[in-house]
Amino acid sequence: MDDRHGRLSPLSPIDICLALFIGLAALALYVRTLAPSLLWGDSAEFQTLSYTLGMTHQTGYATQIIFGKIFTLIPIKDIAWRVNLMSAFFGALAVANTFLIVKLLTSSRVAASSAAFVLALTDGFWWRALVAESYAPAAGMLATVWLLFLLWRNTSKPQYLFLSGLAGGLSLGIHSTVVMTGASVLAVMAFTARKRAEWFSAAAGAILGVALFLGFFFFLDYNNPPSSVHNTVFRPNLSAVGLIESEYDSAWDRFKFIFPANRASSYYFTATPDAMRERLIEYVSYFPWWQLILTLVGIVWLFFGGRWREGLYPLIAFLLIWGLAITVSFSIYREFYVPTTVITSVWFGAGAGALVSAWERLTKLNQPSLRMTRVFISIVLIVLPIWNSRQNLSLAIEKGFTTFIRDNHIYPVFAPDKAIREAKRVINRVEDNAIVFTNWDKLYSYVYTAQIEEGKKDVSFHEVLDEEDQILPTTMINYIDANIDTRPIYFAIDIPELSELYQVTKINDTLFRINRK
Repeated sequence: MDDRHGRLSPLSPIDICLALFIGLAALALYVRTLAPSLLWGDSAEFQTLSYTLGMTHQTGYATQIIFGKIFTLIPIKDIAWRVNLMSAFFGALAVANTFLIVKLLTSSRVAASSAAFVLALTDGFWWRALVAESYAPAAGMLATVWLLFLLWRNTSKPQYLFLSGLAGGLSLGIHSTVVMTGASVLAVMAFTARKRAEWFSAAAGAILGVALFLGFFFFLDYNNPPSSVHNTVFRPNLSAVGLIESEYDSAWDRFKFIFPANRASSYYFTATPDAMRERLIEYVSYFPWWQLILTLVGIVWLFFGGRWREGLYPLIAFLLIWGLAITVSFSIYREFYVPTTVITSVWFGAGAGALVSAWERLTKLNQPSLRMTRVFISIVLIVLPIWNSRQNLSLAIEKGFTTFIRDNHIYPVFAPDKAIREAKRVINRVEDNAIVFTNWDKLYSYVYTAQIEEGKKDVSFHEVLDEEDQILPTTMINYIDANIDTRPIYFAIDIPELSELYQVTKINDTLFRINRK
């Protein structure tokens, strides 16, 4: 017998309005503390390519770039700020969806509100909702896939499975962590889906989502502006990535390179045992004691409170995503915690819902003291996450930044145009047809400033990659030799060994002109 009927609480118009209100409040908070302009590294890349519609570094992030293009059309502030705004939007979407997920699982608006506040005010999550990156969009899409799946569980309407599959398929172009939740969908459906229409709807949605992602990917590959990573990074550095031109000259070759199918699975357990132990200890330290306790209660309650299928979904997704963060050798492993924050916040909400539910049963004894205690518990659950973040909330409202923004230098609080000013110091010293080589951190801040801010579209910028013990990759040397007689060539990084290959003239501390010897 299918047991899905009556297992999840329905959503009322009041629930939708509350979710919208909390989501808008989170959005207002994120906009208040949003990075004000151009950044560096990956963020500058997303800010640039969302406008120019070019390919990014692996894995292409095609869906995110198309979504980012929509945000660049908003006529507020500069292009870079608008792309930052996309992260704020998806962060707020994750917060609103978390409220609805917890309400479906627990029927408690108090628990749902508390869980949404926990997510919205978690430092690591809040941080990633302020800059142009893929982690807040990944969290927003993960929460969307999960909510739609639960709505199917609640209503048996296959259109929710279709939409869940569609969101999951599109997420191939946002972040691999969202795609990992597909294992959760398949596991729960194996126990609950009884009709072919349900499997067909899920598959049709996923196929359409993947098709749209592929369409976005190949459109960006075809569009191929000078700012595309094909031109700024990989073509001049082909020998450094182990390729020759014939292995990179078709769209399919580039797809296989940018989006390798085995990438995520090959990174599990590449960190050292000591690093994994340190990360486990560090991860637990992120949680206040009250949040950790209710999160553990929530996990147990979902499995042993007659809702094990609903408990299975987040557990599989969490172990896959969090397991990658704990065991991968990347130094930026903390970013992978951001999507899992949605899951831990829902678990916290489930624990809070279990507490509220237990007290509701006690209040049926009709004792005034128990009823007052229930009101007190509800107030505490709402106030705790707000109180825990009181310093950051106060700073955000008064100053527009938080302690973690200031202390971790997420963006220059007191110099919002610093990246553009730094870039102009280089761009204004080179000719309009120059070629400039630099490192990844500065690459797209230069491209954005030159091509979007200054309109200098003929200046070419490239990253320098390492090729074993050579000074420069072979393909880069060939590229330089083909252009050195017709275009001025500069390095915006200090490579002392360059003088072995070329005549080097120092322009200033960060800019060097090269000529033939």
